[in-house]
Amino acid sequence: MRSWPISAPRAGPRWLGAFFVAACAAPLGAMGASAGGGTPLPLNARVLRLSDVQRYTFLPRPREQGTTRDPATWSKESGPTTVQLRRDGFVVGIREDLGGSPNDTVAESMAAQFKTPAGAARAAAQAVIHPRRFPVLGIPGARGFMLISGSTNSEQFFISFSDGVFAYLEGFARPLDEGLPYPASMAAATVSLYHRVHARPSPR
Repeated sequence: MRSWPISAPRAGPRWLGAFFVAACAAPLGAMGASAGGGTPLPLNARVLRLSDVQRYTFLPRPREQGTTRDPATWSKESGPTTVQLRRDGFVVGIREDLGGSPNDTVAESMAAQFKTPAGAARAAAQAVIHPRRFPVLGIPGARGFMLISGSTNSEQFFISFSDGVFAYLEGFARPLDEGLPYPASMAAATVSLYHRVHARPSPR
C-alpha cells in the first residue's frame, strides 16, 4: 500500500514535494528522433507494464490510469506550464500509478502526445532537473535525476525522454531506509518501455 507520495516535476494536487524545473542541457535535436514508421500503438500502452520492472514487484492499483486533453490539468501532473503546453502543441496525456513490494516502492509512469516532435522534445526538456544525476544508456537524449524528499522521507528517481511526438516521464520512489530500486533497475525498466514505444505512431 502506498504510504507516502512520490514527488514530480511540479507540485500539484496529486504530486507532492519540492522540485527544480529547468530546461535540459542536451540539444533538443538529440531527443524525439523517432521516424514514426512502426506499428501504431495506443496511448494506454505507452506507460510502464509490470513486465518492464523485473527486480521488484509492482501491483497496479486497480488499473489506476487517467487521461486528459486539458493542458491546465496536465500541467499539474507533468511540469511544463499551461502556456508552454499550448505552445508546444499538447494533444493528450496519460498517467499510471503503480505501488508494490518489496520495501513499499511506488512508481508513476506518464506519456503525452504533442503535435510535433519538437514540441515533445521541449516538454521532455522541461521535466525534473536536479544536480544528482545518473546515466540512462540505450535511450537517446534521456536524463536521469535523483532527489531526497524530506517531507516524505523518500529517495526519488526520474527519467525523462521523448520519442517522435511523444514525451515520457517515469518516476520511482522508495523509503530512505530501504535498498530498492537502484537507479540502474529503474533505467532498465525505462529502456524496456522505450523499446516498446520507439518509432510507433498513434493509431489514426
